[in-house]
Amino acid sequence: MISKAKKITKKIKRDPNLYSEEYRYNWVKKKMRTVLKVANIKIHVFGIENWLDRGIILAPNHQCNLDPLLMLAINDFSKQQPLAFIAKQELWTTKVAKHFINLIDSIPLDRNSPRSAINAMKQGKELLNEYKRSLVIFPEGTRSSSIEMGEFKGASMKLAQMAYTPVVPVTIINSYQLYEKRARGTLHVKVVFSKPLAPEKFISIKTDTLTQNIKKEIQKNLDKYKDVDVNPKTSKLTPKRVDKKSRVYFY
Repeated sequence: MISKAKKITKKIKRDPNLYSEEYRYNWVKKKMRTVLKVANIKIHVFGIENWLDRGIILAPNHQCNLDPLLMLAINDFSKQQPLAFIAKQELWTTKVAKHFINLIDSIPLDRNSPRSAINAMKQGKELLNEYKRSLVIFPEGTRSSSIEMGEFKGASMKLAQMAYTPVVPVTIINSYQLYEKRARGTLHVKVVFSKPLAPEKFISIKTDTLTQNIKKEIQKNLDKYKDVDVNPKTSKLTPKRVDKKSRVYFY
C-alpha cells in the first residue's frame, strides 16, 4: 500500500495530470477502508445532510490519529466536495503519512511559525473559495486521547471569517478507545454533523467567541449521543443507508 502510494506521488510530481483528482481521492479512500477494517471500526453518522456540497469548514474534535480516516470514509465524492486538510507539518516528514497526504489536498502548518499560519490561511481560503473544498480543521490542534476535549485554539477559526464560509461543527465519539484496553470486537464510532453556522452570523464577532461557540456545539452533541446504542445487534435504531465497503451507517 505504501509502496503504491509512493509510486503515484512520484509520478504526480513529474506530471500532475497523470491521475485525475477523483482517482487519487478514491484510491486513498479505498486504502483507508483497509485500515479501518483491520482496526475493526464501524462508523455511525448522524446529520450527514448538514455536510453542504460547497466550500465549507468542518470543525471536529480530535480524539485519535485515525480521525482523519473516519472523515475520509464518510466523504462521498458524488455527494460532497472532496476533503482537504490543514495538518501539522511533521506529517510531511514521516515515512508513511507523507505519501498519502500528497495525494489529496493537504496544507502543512508549522505550529510554531506565524508565517506558516498565514500561508496556511491563504491556501485554505483558495481551496474554499476557488475550489469549493470541504476543509477539515481540528480546533484542538492535537488529539485528546480521551472523551474529554482539549482546549480549542482561539485562532483556529480565523479562516472561516477570512473566507466567509460556513462552519459545520463535527462531534467524534469513541475513537479514543483505540488507545485503551477493551474487549475484542467491533469499535463503534459515532460522528455527528451539526447544522452549519452561516458566515453572516459570525463575521462580526471575535474569533475566540466563534471558536468557543463551536466547542459548545460539539460538547452538546457529545453529551447527547455518547450513550446512544448503535450496535446493530442491540440497537433499536434503523440506518437510512449503509455503505458496506466503508463500514459506514447513516441515520
